[in-house]
Amino acid sequence: MEPFSFVFLLSGNNQYHLVWETLDTEEATYIWHIEKSIYELERSIKRIDGLLGQIRTKGRQQYLETNPEHFSRIVHDYSDHAKGLITWKDLLEEKLF
Repeated sequence: MEPFSFVFLLSGNNQYHLVWETLDTEEATYIWHIEKSIYELERSIKRIDGLLGQIRTKGRQQYLETNPEHFSRIVHDYSDHAKGLITWKDLLEEKLF
């Protein structure tokens, strides 16, 4: 069974951030940082949509080995269930500014 994942867009002060989140896995949150223009956003969404397909078929490690630009990730840490979400949220907010 495939894990449930979804993509959402956040608007920061200077950039857009396209976030791919996978639930209930030990994977990571993937974040692409995009110049804050509608043209770049449209262009990047199409490019990232293609990348997501490649990642699903070829694997995350192969993508990470390409050292993608304007990209970051947050490795999921479930060692402390009480603080896991708080830690993730803090790390996400750091990446957005």
